[in-house]
Amino acid sequence: MKPRVLVVDDDGENCRALSELLTVEGFDTVAFESADAAWAAMEQTTVRPDVIIADVRMPGLDGVALLRRIKERFPGLPVILVSAFADEHVWSEGLRVGAADVFPKPIHGASIVRALREVAGGSRTHRPPVD
Repeated sequence: MKPRVLVVDDDGENCRALSELLTVEGFDTVAFESADAAWAAMEQTTVRPDVIIADVRMPGLDGVALLRRIKERFPGLPVILVSAFADEHVWSEGLRVGAADVFPKPIHGASIVRALREVAGGSRTHRPPVD
């Protein structure tokens, strides 16, 4: 069975590109361009991912706030955060809240695929946010 990855990024082009990459790499993907919509789908149990990739900065509910909600409601569900901002505070906050990993944008395809395979395989530890 393919691991299901929920991709959340308010940039539609990034969201589609990442979803397409992951589909080619053998993942089942579901994508949302808003964390609010992704959270609503999870609350209604219409979406049950194995791993979530979420952009940190989005209008409305941002990636760190989404991570907090997920850790409260679905504590075992791993979340990988991505950010276009090389802000050490963002990375440390994401890891403190419980992100499995944090990646800078633009995302290096091989790195995110490797991290997803590790996390989907049960690893809950993070690696440094640089390749």
